[in-house]
Amino acid sequence: MANEPELFKAYLTLWKNRTMNGEGKRTLYQAIDDELNDLRTHPRLRKTRYEKYVQSVQRILNSALETDIKLNLIELHTERLQLLSNGESRE
Repeated sequence: MANEPELFKAYLTLWKNRTMNGEGKRTLYQAIDDELNDLRTHPRLRKTRYEKYVQSVQRILNSALETDIKLNLIELHTERLQLLSNGESRE
């Protein structure tokens, strides 16, 4: 797996005009959890975690990132989705 700062920077390139406080694994996990829970959307318009997961994977695959970085980001999204689905949340 790529190192954490590299994955963090790669994740940020997927979103225009999105800033995050902090760096590292915890901030990346929090951002992915928020994305999967659709927290940036009005509650009435939110999609399910699974719909957001598919959208996230599509966004990653359509990006200009290197293939190994794409796979690492998809792996992280999959891990976080499994944790959220099992009732566990942010670490």
